[in-house]
Amino acid sequence: MTPQTKINLLISLLISLLMSLAMSAFFSGFFTYLAFGPTPQWLASWAGGFAIGWPIGFLIAVAIGKPVRTIALRLSGVPARAA
Repeated sequence: MTPQTKINLLISLLISLLMSLAMSAFFSGFFTYLAFGPTPQWLASWAGGFAIGWPIGFLIAVAIGKPVRTIALRLSGVPARAA
């Protein structure tokens, strides 16, 4: 594995980690807020939903990252090697 390949892999994992963190925090918070309103029960449910959702979201992001990138490059017209 070349140094550039290692860097690209690290960047991909960090993007998946941060994106899944943000999406899980937002969506678990938003939908539990809709269910409970601004109550202490909402915060507890949000924390529980986030604790379950983030690892699942991260695994999904890692699993589908490459195919999604390929589709995005094709849709944008950017050659895969240029990106």
